Amino acid sequence: MAGSPLVSIILCVRNGLPHVREAVESVRALTYRNLEVVVQDGASTDGTLEYLESITGLPAMSIVSEPDSGIGQGFNRAVRRCRGEIVGSVDADNLLRPNAVDIVVRQFAEHPHAAVIYGACDMIDGNRRFIHSWNPPEFDLLGLMEGAVVPPFATSFFSRRMCGDDLRFDEEFLTVADFELWLRLAHLPIVRIFDVLADVRVGDQSSTWNAANYDSQCGYKIRALKKLLEGPARDRVLKSLYERAEAGIYLWAVDSMAVIDGGQEQIDRYFERATKGDLRSERFRDVLTRARPRLPAGQPSLGKRLLECGIEYLRKCLPDTALTYFEFLQASGDDLPEVNEWLARGKKDRWEAQTQTEVAQHLQAEVNRRDRLLAEKEALWSNEVVIRDAIIDELRLDQEWMRRGWRRFVIGRRQRPRAGGARE
Repeated sequence: MAGSPLVSIILCVRNGLPHVREAVESVRALTYRNLEVVVQDGASTDGTLEYLESITGLPAMSIVSEPDSGIGQGFNRAVRRCRGEIVGSVDADNLLRPNAVDIVVRQFAEHPHAAVIYGACDMIDGNRRFIHSWNPPEFDLLGLMEGAVVPPFATSFFSRRMCGDDLRFDEEFLTVADFELWLRLAHLPIVRIFDVLADVRVGDQSSTWNAANYDSQCGYKIRALKKLLEGPARDRVLKSLYERAEAGIYLWAVDSMAVIDGGQEQIDRYFERATKGDLRSERFRDVLTRARPRLPAGQPSLGKRLLECGIEYLRKCLPDTALTYFEFLQASGDDLPEVNEWLARGKKDRWEAQTQTEVAQHLQAEVNRRDRLLAEKEALWSNEVVIRDAIIDELRLDQEWMRRGWRRFVIGRRQRPRAGGARE
């Protein structure tokens, strides 16, 4: 895609007030200008349609409003109306970052054969307060099948030429239709980038935040798996599974060579074949640390992939895991200029994490010591109160005894008879 290709932004909405206004304004704020905005309204009744029709100043905006069976049918109708080479979307609850499309267009230029490019997103609440960042993992068919990798649709942009007729939702899927779409597109080049492209609003209005929806979502995902394995993609799945298993066997060989001192040449030869597996696995990292293989010359992109694995873990606040990749790349002499920068950042993050842990442990120890002293003082005070009460009780008894004794003494003296039988 050369120059400034036309980019279509789809907005599928039904009764999207009040947040749809923010979604539209995020599109208005996009710095990339060769856009068309394709609105597919599902016959809104809350004033959404009237608001959309009142909008001015958005580039090549077209609106169609008609009843539909759900988001799947609405999205498919919108896709058929798109003219752009690249197709993205914004939901009523989401917001695109101002530079999102610029980044995507540049990435498609760098990856001309990519069918999809997806990035990271920030999660926000109903009041646009930041919750956390989500940096999705690198795309992987087997990881997708088991639910470990599902690219965020809010930050996914599709090449119409590469996706062809597969750029559509299966309208029979009432939920998680994007999961079925990703399975269908998995044989195409899908590129993950680290840039944050959108803010995604989550909360009670999100289907994934409602526990009652999960039976249905799991059921439809399993249905999508069965559909995949019963169709022509079955052989592709088996091929991926075989490649993963084969890489695992060579990973075992690398580890064994390190244990029995089989020689660096053997280690490097097996390692080259092992890199077709899951580079993010704990097993792979253990082998990197123990065997210290060298980067294979026949895979010039492997260093970049390992660097991306490290960055992914660093952004998940796991600096120790990230440093496994960075330190390996530095030791291997990889010429990626970013390695030293990320290595320094990883060490800094680890130091900060350790410092925070030590400070937290110190503060917790001080809290525990304070609580112990308070408990000891409370116990001492309680004992003193018991002793005081016992003393007071004894004094009261003595006082009562003395009072009774004095009374007996006085009364006795008053009643003593005088000599001669007369009383005093």
